[in-house]
Amino acid sequence: MRIALVTQEEPFYLPPALDALCRLRRNELVALVILPSFNESLPQTARRLYEFYGPRDFARLCARFLGARLLDRANRLLPLTRPFSARDVALRHRVPLLLPANVNAPDFLDTLRREIRPDLIVSIAASQVFGSALLDVPQLGCINLHSAPLPRYQGMMPNFWTLLHQEPQATVTVHHMAAQLDAGDILLQRDVAILPDDSLHDLMVRSKQIGVQAVDEAIGLLAAGTAPRRPMDPAQASYFSFPTRADARRLRAQGRRLL
Repeated sequence: MRIALVTQEEPFYLPPALDALCRLRRNELVALVILPSFNESLPQTARRLYEFYGPRDFARLCARFLGARLLDRANRLLPLTRPFSARDVALRHRVPLLLPANVNAPDFLDTLRREIRPDLIVSIAASQVFGSALLDVPQLGCINLHSAPLPRYQGMMPNFWTLLHQEPQATVTVHHMAAQLDAGDILLQRDVAILPDDSLHDLMVRSKQIGVQAVDEAIGLLAAGTAPRRPMDPAQASYFSFPTRADARRLRAQGRRLL
């Protein structure tokens, strides 16, 4: 099977997950597509994260970010630690790297059709909505990993909202992609334990680890022609946007940490 993987740059959660999937599907990945993160500038992202985390945790996040950037540069010379960028993952596993500004642009779609020729496209935190023309490129379609029990918790930061609402456990969903965001048929779901002392960071790390295992399982089902399709029940759907500073305070009041 020829698999194209679509993601974005982020130094904390995505590189280990992408690295794990590359190890599991080493001989099948024919492209790693990195999209612009959040479709916004770095100052805009910093402002949004500052509003969410507050001064203290934002300072800690910046320190971690700078450390990750330094380690990423060091890894380019001699890989000594786990990867800290999607680009490094592509280099380590010798997967062709594509950097389109727009995943739905005609020239990029032409490259996919003529050069990459994927049987399957896998989205892990892709930052752009896939249009119908892109969804029609691979024979087996496009699948997405979402860290929530879809159709509940559609939208952004599902791990945060799962913790805030004190759910007994988290869930990751692998689903077929449709033109509407987080709305395609469910392929499989896997539970993720929430431990008493988990921070948001801890749960996001664990969700990505189990999510990669779920994606690998889903790919196997698709290859065997035994992948199920369970339509989402729109009556059960709920959507959440990026949390605010007030939302973060509510989570801290429950005794949870963000980092």
